[in-house]
Amino acid sequence: MDTIDGMKAFARVIESGSFTKAARRLGISTALASKYVRQLETRLGAQLLNRTTRSVRPTKVGQAYWERCNRILSEFDELEDSVADQHVRPRGQLRIAGSRAFGEDMLVPAIGVFMESHPEITVDLTLEERMVDIIAEGFDVAIRAGELADSSLIGRRIASCPYYICASPEYLTEHGTPNTPQDLVDHRCIINTGITPANDWQFSINGQKSQVTVPSTVRVNAARSTATLVKAGQGIGLCLHSAVKDDLESGALIRVLRKFEAYDQSVYAIYPKSHHLSGKVRAFVDHMLATFADYRA
Repeated sequence: MDTIDGMKAFARVIESGSFTKAARRLGISTALASKYVRQLETRLGAQLLNRTTRSVRPTKVGQAYWERCNRILSEFDELEDSVADQHVRPRGQLRIAGSRAFGEDMLVPAIGVFMESHPEITVDLTLEERMVDIIAEGFDVAIRAGELADSSLIGRRIASCPYYICASPEYLTEHGTPNTPQDLVDHRCIINTGITPANDWQFSINGQKSQVTVPSTVRVNAARSTATLVKAGQGIGLCLHSAVKDDLESGALIRVLRKFEAYDQSVYAIYPKSHHLSGKVRAFVDHMLATFADYRA
């Protein structure tokens, strides 16, 4: 066993809490990942992990070893990348996380173009609404809306991501059109729980930011599902532009309360801090910045 392979297997087990998940990230079998860690423990003469049928946790010695091991592996990867960047085109697997709505509408087409110009990079894309832990789950980069709060990450703003208050023509005919944000309390509202706060919708009233607590008819945690329910006439919803742009153009949906709109979130490419940014991540971030240049206000 190569010591670096053992260290990588051990680090991935700690990060994912599972030999199976660690093996998947490393592209090896679970048995081989377990073998690498056992051999590392034998080499060190110390037990690094407490194993049960339900969990895998580091021992006190293992925790201390993992903290130093991570720094060494990071420096090792940076060293390899810095040399490779000077001699070869970006290559290897690029793990990307993104939200479903923005991902399906805008990210996936951008990735298709990116892969055409970078044939030696393979992409593993995960689209889901939850906020992934980039480092613990082994992602190279995430595309997400909202302000960056984690100081261990770097965020590059790639696009503006507006939300509009929308309703179907049928709903407005039956229930009337709200003229002010306060009118929403008497309407059926579709709540996207992926937006925080979910029920307190933000507005600009007389030049001041204000919020109105709207009632919940349906609560759903996905932008596209929100748009689908609104289009079906189930209520008024706060809809991501990329999920409703075609319906707005066709007239299947109508924007309401336009003069009070106050939602315009930024979309960021987020990646872990590092002394050296790998060539594949740098190439992808640069591609995203160029692709969505017209979307940045």
